[in-house]
Amino acid sequence: MRGHFILSIAAACLLLYPVTGAASHSDIKQAVWKDVSSGIRDFKLQRVAVRPDNPDTVYVSSPDSVYRTDDGGDTWKEVLSLGGTGNTINALDTAAEETVFAGTREGLYRSDDRGTHWGIIFRETGSLETSVLSIAVHPMNPELIFVGTASGVYRTENNGRDWDRGRNMPAGSPVTSIAVDNSEPDTLYAAAGNGLYKSINRGNDWQRTFGIPDAGEESDIPVEDTETDSDEIKTGSGITAVIIDASDNRKIYLGTSSGLLITEDSGLSWTRAGGSGLISRNIRHLAMSSGDTDSIYAATKKGVFQYSRASDNWHELYNGMVSPDVRFLAFSHELQRSSILWAATGRGIFRTVPRTHPNYDGINIGAQHVLSGFDYEPTIEEIRKAAIEYAEVQPDKIEKWRKAAAKKALLPDLRFEYQKNRNWQKSTYFYSTSSEKYKDDDITSDRDREWSISLNWELGELIWNNDQTSIDSRSKLMVELRDNVLNEVTRLYFERRKTQVEMLFSPPGDIKGKVDREIRLQELTADIDALTGSYLSGKLAQQK
Repeated sequence: MRGHFILSIAAACLLLYPVTGAASHSDIKQAVWKDVSSGIRDFKLQRVAVRPDNPDTVYVSSPDSVYRTDDGGDTWKEVLSLGGTGNTINALDTAAEETVFAGTREGLYRSDDRGTHWGIIFRETGSLETSVLSIAVHPMNPELIFVGTASGVYRTENNGRDWDRGRNMPAGSPVTSIAVDNSEPDTLYAAAGNGLYKSINRGNDWQRTFGIPDAGEESDIPVEDTETDSDEIKTGSGITAVIIDASDNRKIYLGTSSGLLITEDSGLSWTRAGGSGLISRNIRHLAMSSGDTDSIYAATKKGVFQYSRASDNWHELYNGMVSPDVRFLAFSHELQRSSILWAATGRGIFRTVPRTHPNYDGINIGAQHVLSGFDYEPTIEEIRKAAIEYAEVQPDKIEKWRKAAAKKALLPDLRFEYQKNRNWQKSTYFYSTSSEKYKDDDITSDRDREWSISLNWELGELIWNNDQTSIDSRSKLMVELRDNVLNEVTRLYFERRKTQVEMLFSPPGDIKGKVDREIRLQELTADIDALTGSYLSGKLAQQK
C-alpha cells in the first residue's frame, strides 16, 4: 500500500514541468548542494578558494594535494602534490589572473600559472614561524601579501621577495584567520589563538582588541549580553575565523569554538549571536556574500548553517549535503547569476545549485498527505522513548533513587555480637613428710558464651542523609545525558525525514548522486539505531 503511495507521488512529480531560474543571494537558503568531487582522489578536503575574476576557476586542497577546476567543478586536475614528503597543506588562497597560494607546514608556495609551476616564497628559520596557517592578499595591491603562521603574522610588499614580522603580537600565537578591510585598506584583523588583533598600518603593528579569556578570567563580553552562555565563552578554546561586513566595516563577525560573536562598533563591544537552530556551536569557518548583508554562513562538524541577523536564528542548509563534516566555505559571484557557495568537507567538495521548482498547478498535494506516506515508520515520540530506555536515563529512575534513599533511613543499623570463651588452668603441688613425699595436680576449666543484638536509628537521616547528595550529583549528570541523547536523536530523525522527502521530490539526475543520497539515508538510520539499540531498523524490518 505505502509503495503505491510513494510511487504515485513520485510519478506526479515527474509529470510536472520543472522551472529553474537564477537565484538571488537570499535564495541560498532554498538552494540544493551538489557533489562535484569527480576527479578528486582525496576526499578529506580542508580548504577551497575561488578565483575573484573568474568564478568558474576554483581550487581545493587536502593535506597532501591541491586541485583546480576551470568549469565550475565538472572536472578537476591535481596541480600540486606533497604526498610522501612529510609536508602538509594548511591554507589556500588565490588572487586575480592566474596566481594561487598554498600555505604549508614548511612555508608558502606560489604559482603564477594556475598551479602548473610552484615556488617557495616564504620560509622562516623556526618551525612555528615557517608553518603557514592562513593567507590574505590585499585587494588593492596584489604584491602586499599576509601570512598567518603558528607564531604571528608576516607581510611582504614586493610579492614575496622580502618579509617582515608584524610587531606587538605575542610569540607563539597561531594565526588561523586574516581579514582585510576593503573600505579601509590599511586596516586588518587577525584571529590568533584566544585573541583578535587589529592593525591600522597594513600589518606592521598589531593591537589586541578582543580576547576570549581562560577559565577564571574576566570576559570581554558583558554578562547581560551573553546570558547563560557567558561561562561557555570563558572556557572556549579560541577564535577560528574572522570576517568583515562588506556593507559596513564596523561590523565584524568572529567564529569561535562556542558560537558566533558580533560587534557593530569595530570591536569596542561584542555580543553573542543567538544559538537557536545551530546544532554545533564549534564554528570552523565563516563566509559572507557581498550581496547579502543579513546572512552569515558557518561551517561546522554538523553541516552548514545560515545565520539571519534579522531573526537572530540559524537555519541548516542540508538539501543534498551528504557530509556533515564541513571544514571551509567560499563564495563565487557570477555576473548576472546567483552567488554560489562552495563547501570543503570530509567527503569531497560541494557547491550550491538553484533548486528545481516543480509546477504544481492543477495538482492538489498537501504536505500532510505527503508525510502520511511515512506513517509506517516509528514516530519521533517512539524513537525518543526508545533512546531513553536504551540509555537508561528514564526520569522516574531518579525518583526511584530518592525513594530508596528515604526507605534506607527507616532501616536501623543492625549489629550482632557473639563471643565464645574457654579457660583451662592446671596447678601442681608438692609436699612431703618425714616418711613420704606427695604430688598433687589441680586442673580447672570452664566455658562461657555471650551474644547480643543491637538496633540503632539515626533519626536525623529521616530528614536528610548523605545518599541524597550523591543522588543530586548523579541526577544532574543524568539530566544532561538525557538532553544530549534526545537532542541528537531528534536531529537525526528529522534530518533523515528531510532526506527522504528530498529523494522523493528532488531525485538526483545521475547514478552517483542517487547512490550518495541512499548511503546518507542508511547512515542516518544507523546513527539512530546506535542511540536506540537498533529500534528503527527493527521496526522497519517488521513492516516488510
